[in-house]
Amino acid sequence: SSSNKTYGRLASFFSFIQTIGSPLIGILLDRIGVRKTSILVYFASAASYWILANATTTTWLFWSKVPTIFQHAFLVGQATVASASPGTISDDSGARGGLNGGDKQRAVALGRMTTAYTIGATIGPALGGYLAMGDLFAGARLAIWGSIISVILSIIFLKDRNNSDSTEGNKTKSDSQKVHQQSFLQSIHKTISYLRHPTIGPLLFIKLLNGVSSSAFTTVLPLLLVNKLHLNTSQLGFFMSA
Repeated sequence: SSSNKTYGRLASFFSFIQTIGSPLIGILLDRIGVRKTSILVYFASAASYWILANATTTTWLFWSKVPTIFQHAFLVGQATVASASPGTISDDSGARGGLNGGDKQRAVALGRMTTAYTIGATIGPALGGYLAMGDLFAGARLAIWGSIISVILSIIFLKDRNNSDSTEGNKTKSDSQKVHQQSFLQSIHKTISYLRHPTIGPLLFIKLLNGVSSSAFTTVLPLLLVNKLHLNTSQLGFFMSA
């Protein structure tokens, strides 16, 4: 039906915007730091959810996806962990196949962050489905406040750490200076040039194939559950949480 096609286009548009935004966030992390990038990311999330909560037409649903070009909180979280717990594999530990103290701390922090993200991704759809039983836009309004709180927490707790603070010393400091000497367009061009790398290119192609199949599945699944199994919003939310 036309509604199913529109939903598919909306999902594809969202994926396209996210694909563009991912390398941009990487560039921003290098140029303005973790704290400012995190604030930008959550402001963009709040803007997206605000447009969605007030959308009255299909066009506005598409507009609500535009701010998600910066909606990459997980990437910012990874960068925060990397900068807050710097460490490198020492020659001795690397020879034994082990990690030194800094790397262990980073691994533990990444594990905790991934666990927190997974818990949120599990609770979120169920809560959204439950709230949608009374108001379809209640979940979006709740997400606005969640994003605003995240902005406040980023301002209070995050600190911009220069790459020169890491354990790699002068070499990393020199790399950081080179990044800031480049223009924004030069940074984008450099990011695109990585596609020609003999190792990165094939890896990204594999990721592309995986992303296409995964996106197709996640787009079709809700339509199947609603149209064929006749699940209501609450049941759909609980199923997507499983």
